[in-house]
Amino acid sequence: MMSPESVTRRVVRQLLEALLFEGLIPWRYTDKTDSSWQWLHFRLGQLNGECLGRIRGFGRNELDMASLTLRHNGRAVPLKLTLLSEQLPAAEAHRTALLQELQATIANSLICPPHPDRRSLSAEALDSALHEGHPYHPSFKARCGFSREDQLHYGPESARCFRLHWVAVRRDQCLAQWPVAEETFWQRELGTETAYLLRAAFNRVGANWHDHSALPLHPWQWRNLQATNLAPALSRGDVRHLGPLGDRYRASQSLRSLFNVSRPGAACIKVSLGIGNTSSRRHLEPHSVPSAPSISRWLQTTVAGDDRFTERYPLRLLPEYASLIYTGHGGQPGEQCALAGELGAIWRLGIDRQLHCNERAVPMNALATLEVDSLPFIDPWLQHHGVMPWLRALIRTLVLPVWHLLIAHGIGVEAHAQNSLIVMRDGWPVALMLRDFHDSVEYVADFLPPGCDGPHFGARQPFYDDAPDDRYYRMGQVEALRELVMDTLFVFNLSELARLIESHYAIPEALFWALVSQCLDGYAQSHPELAARLARVDHRRTRIATESLLTRKLRGPGAGECHHEVPNPLATPIHIHSLSNH
Repeated sequence: MMSPESVTRRVVRQLLEALLFEGLIPWRYTDKTDSSWQWLHFRLGQLNGECLGRIRGFGRNELDMASLTLRHNGRAVPLKLTLLSEQLPAAEAHRTALLQELQATIANSLICPPHPDRRSLSAEALDSALHEGHPYHPSFKARCGFSREDQLHYGPESARCFRLHWVAVRRDQCLAQWPVAEETFWQRELGTETAYLLRAAFNRVGANWHDHSALPLHPWQWRNLQATNLAPALSRGDVRHLGPLGDRYRASQSLRSLFNVSRPGAACIKVSLGIGNTSSRRHLEPHSVPSAPSISRWLQTTVAGDDRFTERYPLRLLPEYASLIYTGHGGQPGEQCALAGELGAIWRLGIDRQLHCNERAVPMNALATLEVDSLPFIDPWLQHHGVMPWLRALIRTLVLPVWHLLIAHGIGVEAHAQNSLIVMRDGWPVALMLRDFHDSVEYVADFLPPGCDGPHFGARQPFYDDAPDDRYYRMGQVEALRELVMDTLFVFNLSELARLIESHYAIPEALFWALVSQCLDGYAQSHPELAARLARVDHRRTRIATESLLTRKLRGPGAGECHHEVPNPLATPIHIHSLSNH
């Protein structure tokens, strides 16, 4: 188990690295043109700091915390979170809120010991055992709203199982998308016995199947809503409590996506969870829940219609095929607002359903972790296959399906390290698996291929057609797609693997990005017919916009998206042999 000191050092390191990366504080290196370790000087409010650091790809900073010294009026001061938070460039209320999140992150990181052998775990068990949290955001395990007991019951690290709570909701107060008749759906999803128990629960509370539908809730969500925002609907009978029943689930690393432990391979259910973690509350965006199946069908049709996703750029999707959200029509306006996005569920295909014989799926963020033996999770595979061959295969497997979806089909996906899974066969990357599409897919109408339309939402189509660009799925500029893809795929995803590969296998990060650049060059050479579309994406520009996650946090809950520009290591093609003889 990590010590409080080591966790605090990590939280402070990520806080300082984010402040530097997003340009929130002034800083300078001895030589800004040098990417090697050198002395960094920065100013945080009234504090002057000095430590060894280096500038990595995309302008990411890496700090050596052992060398950090802080001075106030020329005198050294101890490293304390409270002291740092007082100096943050933000309003006092926002500084205080962030400090509470940072302190909660430290406390929550110390509750459960790490799993002794994650390399042997199945995809779902491994996902739950990835305790590290976000490698960039400093409040990576805040989980605001969870008590210590909640962490033990509902945190993925403890691997505890729990049943969902169920309620009956009036059909005229919810939006549902079922792939088959609802009665058939419940029979398939729950099995004969649980479907019978659900019907019995309906009868017990006097709910009619013709007037009500069933909705599962996270037990924490039920506990925290029943006497507060949900109380009026319960008192009117619009929502009726059915109690806990059915299979047992375990939390994934995202907390609100739940894996079925009773029947491995069954659907993963994503539910609303009104806690705060990293950059946002974990409820469900109300518009996205009934749209989830439509977005998945659109992606499935796109992938199925292009043989290259099978033959050259293997891509497998985990579609979201059913959804239900309570809208609260008939209640008071304030009541509806309080419940917006708080009662909903999305059913997603289980990981095992997309695996073939002798394959396993590994969440992308596992590839940049260290195990209890102090070796990288991926070390056995690299020792077996060789570092450079494996690395080239991994880059091709991860990058090209996402890139082809963007360039050839005009669709941007949020391929960050939680949403991306690498399919392995004997430790060798063979395919990419993507998930979580309902609020993380974007397109630009005039960048779709000729004859192709955006997603079809049925009766809800006018809602999206009449909305302005950049509000939901339809963006106004191709630049938005480039930023989404490069942000999630490179800046905040592969960047972590690049750091690990350099520190443990002596592969310079410049060589890592040269391999990525070479991979993209190969794609362009293979598809001369897409040259004009590649030019519109313009991934070779010298500086690119990226999301400012900490800036948004410091500006408070009402802040919109924040961005800043960073240097692009893919701007100039680099010859591999000029960097290394690897």
